[in-house]
Amino acid sequence: MTFSIYALLGEGAPSITNESLASDLTYFFRNEEGFVLQFEQLPFAKIKTLALRWDAWLVRVSYEQGANVAQDSAEISKIVGDAGLCNIADIDKRIRVVFSDDDSQEHTNQIIYVMDFLREIPGVVIFDPQQQDLVT
Repeated sequence: MTFSIYALLGEGAPSITNESLASDLTYFFRNEEGFVLQFEQLPFAKIKTLALRWDAWLVRVSYEQGANVAQDSAEISKIVGDAGLCNIADIDKRIRVVFSDDDSQEHTNQIIYVMDFLREIPGVVIFDPQQQDLVT
């Protein structure tokens, strides 16, 4: 089953673009066997997303900002509160990550590594929309 993660970029988060994400992810996974990163234009999408592949397995990553992100952050804040981290409701920037199916658990390490990458970003608050909870 596919699942998503939102890395909400609060105060103290660096300036991020899809291009800077591509550079940082390429460096982070430089020693990973079978890793390939490409930009892809999805149908009906305004901007390209990043496609991270380990052989046939895929993770989509995209930087998003604006009113839609702010609306989602306000809803997330209602669900989890601010948990003393920051004012989640005010966040209007995020990295959205969508992991492909991994029912056979062949890519558990890659999922962990992507989460580690996100945790290293200053000012990040990670939210799991499936569990309706923060990821620590």
